[in-house]
Amino acid sequence: MEQLRGIVSDLRHGKTVMYKKETGTSTLHAAVFRLGEQQCKIVANHPIVINDGDEMILSGAYRSDKLFIALAHRNVTRRAEGHEGWATRLALTVVLVAAGIWLSTELLGGGYALVLCAALLGSGVLMSWRSVQVILSILALRPAPAKKKKK
Repeated sequence: MEQLRGIVSDLRHGKTVMYKKETGTSTLHAAVFRLGEQQCKIVANHPIVINDGDEMILSGAYRSDKLFIALAHRNVTRRAEGHEGWATRLALTVVLVAAGIWLSTELLGGGYALVLCAALLGSGVLMSWRSVQVILSILALRPAPAKKKKK
């Protein structure tokens, strides 16, 4: 995980509202901005507290030389923080891996079952990897514990 720190400029906010009959309404928030000279992007399922001129610390990874994707962020100016989200993805990982294991034990003989099982297990591994990356980004933004003074 890499970290960036700087002042926000050229901020643009976006929001996508999705509705599914089974799950209801969900909202995805995004912010694209510059931190110094670096173009950055934050995506979260909660409103992102950020304005032009705020000092931000981001933890994430470069998608390319031109874009830094923040998995976790802290707004030093407004004392707010957030992250991409990991709990739902991790729960879905468990479901996908369990389904893949069940399919492999119940339907092992068919070629289609093996392909489906491999796809489910692969999706589960990728989702768990992303969840771990988000958790590591959150931890990277936590301040180090203060050392006790010796007497």
